[in-house]
Parts: sequence; C-alpha cells; structure tokens
Amino acid sequence: MKLPAGLILVFLLCYTLTAQAQSSGLLLRIGTMQPTANLPDSNLSKGSFRVNIGYGKVFAGGHSGFDITGFADVMNYNFYFDDDYKRFEGKTLYTGIAITPHYCINPESDVQVAVALSIKGGYNVGYGDVYRYSEPRDDYTEKLEGKSTNAGYMFAYSPMITFSIPGEFGSVGLELGYDSSNYGAGINRLRSKYYAPLKYNSGYLFIGVFFRLHH
Repeated sequence: MKLPAGLILVFLLCYTLTAQAQSSGLLLRIGTMQPTANLPDSNLSKGSFRVNIGYGKVFAGGHSGFDITGFADVMNYNFYFDDDYKRFEGKTLYTGIAITPHYCINPESDVQVAVALSIKGGYNVGYGDVYRYSEPRDDYTEKLEGKSTNAGYMFAYSPMITFSIPGEFGSVGLELGYDSSNYGAGINRLRSKYYAPLKYNSGYLFIGVFFRLHH
C-alpha cells in the first residue's frame, strides 16, 4: 500500500517539530456519531461510537500542536425487512492511525477554542447478523446468519472544532466535527441469501469529549 504524499509530509513535519514542544502527554477521545445520509434516523446507527488513544504535543506559545493516535470507529447500521419479520444488524469497524494538527485561537483563555484537521488511515472490516422475529419487531426468536468480511484500506479526513478547559495536569474538552470515513465500507462487502448487496455510503457528524494530559 502506497501512502499519500500529504500524509507522509504531515508525519515528517510533526516528527521534526517534536523537540520544540512545550508539553506532551496522553490523549483520549471518545464520541458518538450519526451518518449524514440519515441524520433524522437515530435508530439506524444506534450504538455507534469512536475512540482515539495516543500521544499529543503542544508547541511553545500554546497556539499549535499535533496528536498521533490509534483510532477505532464502530459504525453500526441496522434495518428491518421482510415486512418487519427480519432485522439486519451490521457494523463497519474502521481501525488505524490518525495524525491531527491543531491550532488554538486563545491559549491564554480559561476556555480555549481550537480548530483541527485529522488525517486517518486504516483498515475496514464488515460484520452483519440477520435475526428472525416471531412477530414484527418482536423479541428475537432465531439468529439466521452471522457474517464478516475484510473490506480493505481507506484514508479519511476529519475537520473539527474543540472547546477545552485547561487545568494543572492537562485539559478536558468538547469536540464537534465531520468525518469522511465511510459508514458502509465494511457492510457493502457482505453477501447474504436474505438481503440484496448493500450500497450504503455516508460520512458522519460527531460529538465527543477528550482528555489531554500534560507533563
């Protein structure tokens, strides 16, 4: 797999500037998401979440910095079919590495506002289960099928805005943004005798919290 030149340049820039860092430490991000193709339908993607764990640095002056994290996007996709006597429960699991440069507008403020752009590269796996009901949308009576498939590599981007409150040992904050990761990348590769091949493609909006430790 050949890495995009832009991703390589960002990585090299982050590595070169590490020595100039004012502070560094552990970073944890946790959030929920909703695909843009089905914004009003929260049940379609119920239970979806994203996690990033890694290392962050802030340069002297507090304005700019970058994060390098491992990430996992669990993108659920569910629907009823066969007159509501059957239900598909699927997910795309997208895991990999993200590099996220960020810029703080007001580093001296009690509530800091920053913008960031995450560049992500990783691998997709699709999972899909089919259940049969005794009555439409009733309790499950039988699991008819459980499948999984490899779905290949993907690169994505994620612009976001963050609001954080700094403390003695780090900061805690809220983040909101858009992610181009494809909700259907994994489930579109599944094949079943119960439903036609899926053709679902969508990025997602997200909201989450993050914890950044400094030393």
